[in-house]
Amino acid sequence: MRVVVLGDIGQTVYHVGDEAMAHAVVDELQARGVADIVVLSRNPEQSARLYGTAAVKTLEFPWPPHRRETYLKEIRAVLDGDLEALPADDQVHALIKTVGESDGVVIAGGGNMNSPYGWLLYERAALGAIAEALEKPLVISGQTVGPVLTGPDYDTAVELFRSAALASVRESTSLEMLTEAGLQTGLTLDDASFLDVSPEGTGYLSAAPSYQPKPGRPYLVASFAPGTGAMARDDFTQRVAETLDRLAGPGDLDVVMIPHMSRPGNRDIDIEMHADIQRRMRTKNVTVCGQFTAEEAVALTARAEFVVASRYHPIVFALGAGVPCLALAVDYYGEVRLGGALANWGLGHTMRSLRHVVTPEFNDFVDELWGRRRDIRDYLNTISPSQADFQSAWWDTVVETLKGATPVAPILDIPEPIFPELHSGEHPEAAKLTANNEAHIGHQSVELYRLTHALEDTTGTLAAAEAERERLRVALEAMSGEITAVESEVSRLEQQFSALESSKVVRLARRLRLLRS
Repeated sequence: MRVVVLGDIGQTVYHVGDEAMAHAVVDELQARGVADIVVLSRNPEQSARLYGTAAVKTLEFPWPPHRRETYLKEIRAVLDGDLEALPADDQVHALIKTVGESDGVVIAGGGNMNSPYGWLLYERAALGAIAEALEKPLVISGQTVGPVLTGPDYDTAVELFRSAALASVRESTSLEMLTEAGLQTGLTLDDASFLDVSPEGTGYLSAAPSYQPKPGRPYLVASFAPGTGAMARDDFTQRVAETLDRLAGPGDLDVVMIPHMSRPGNRDIDIEMHADIQRRMRTKNVTVCGQFTAEEAVALTARAEFVVASRYHPIVFALGAGVPCLALAVDYYGEVRLGGALANWGLGHTMRSLRHVVTPEFNDFVDELWGRRRDIRDYLNTISPSQADFQSAWWDTVVETLKGATPVAPILDIPEPIFPELHSGEHPEAAKLTANNEAHIGHQSVELYRLTHALEDTTGTLAAAEAERERLRVALEAMSGEITAVESEVSRLEQQFSALESSKVVRLARRLRLLRS
């Protein structure tokens, strides 16, 4: 059986989380006998090396909303039989051929089913449309849907999920959104929750400087994205530095900063953020690591004493490995994902947002969370087997679906919140109000982006039309000049002809019948 797998992989910027989810899908399919796998990638050569599978180029959609909407319509027109809707050399034709030669399609998990990352949503929608047109079973695994989805994007996401033979999301808020849309969708953990660490793929990226755990020496893993939401970056990095100093104590805990996004060979994005935090810390035993592969990041995170992150997948890796963690969300998108990941393990109430970080009580919470770390570890290790069994059953269901079965998508039994003393104390209605405000701002931002690019395109079209009008005017003037010249020449010839007609030679020739009248 040949299966096509789409993840957000092969980017110029290496992204640990996206690669980890794709690795997990490939590993789980192979463990269940699916040996023939084709991954869709922006860099097929790189992905073929990292995954040990066949790899082909994925679709790349334009970023502006109206352009990606237009392109998806054109792809659907091709699928409906209008072969002139797109040029013969358009990228979609190769993908149609790839899917046509497969037995099924899997869209790996991710947080890109939303308008801010709409070009990735439409890439997935196009793949879903191709699978549906070719009658290939489509499985969508472990998604975050929204929270910001404008009208056209919402319709596109709903249509994509409706076309799937089997689908799951990874947090309750996403499940509620799709349930309200009348869709039957499963609830699972993130795809990479139990990613097995294997030697394949490791060492491909330059990770210098690195960190080697020392026997008997505990360490804390920290991972932060450059985005700091509504909080000034300097204020956020300073607060993070103070928190890490608080946890590291008087030098008895190493701090290992693992980037989840950077350009391999460059110390940018997360690495630059980590260096900024390190400069502000009093603790000296801090390592700002280079870019690891997904598997290397999982291996190092799983052995940590504690994890602190604004990134999503360090928290996912920590929970799956039984490592206590502090998740800091800088915006509503982060709250949905980080809070959802923690809630799936009964710890959703331990997530903290910027609203908490700026308060004096935050230090007390950090102390209490750190003080309960062993209890949290024991708790996670207790429920981990049942969580792993559930996720394994999900992958069984995925393979059954690809083989033609029509099972019902499973729903994760979310544990009751544990350790209630770690609750933020924030009233649910206040949190909901903040979420609604951020979602509204997000929708307005996307609409402004749409209108800005639509205006640019319209302006460009008008400019092109004006340039064409000017070209035609110049051409018409040139033609008018040529016509005038021709008319003058005709007039001159007519005058010569008239003069010739009246000449004595012509009159004589006609009398002698040498010329016709």
